[in-house]
Amino acid sequence: MEVTDPRTPITIDEHLLPWLSDAALRFRYLYPQIALHIDGNTVSFRGEAADDPGVTRDFLFCIYRQKIFAETLPLRKMLIEGVTGFADRTP
Repeated sequence: MEVTDPRTPITIDEHLLPWLSDAALRFRYLYPQIALHIDGNTVSFRGEAADDPGVTRDFLFCIYRQKIFAETLPLRKMLIEGVTGFADRTP
């Protein structure tokens, strides 16, 4: 496997930073051949397909997916509790 130098980093908007670590974890699962380098709000990729625009697109999608998941979790919990009649029983 040929490893290339890190590509030009992408900058992540500050309002998306809370979900960066979870998105990176998901991305590493989806792309085990790509090494991520995170420095503050910049992310760069290294690996065989690091220069593929789809890699950047998929990474940004992982961030947005984590954001949506976190923001809709309370709504989904309320919906499930309303449908099943069971309240959250964890402290």
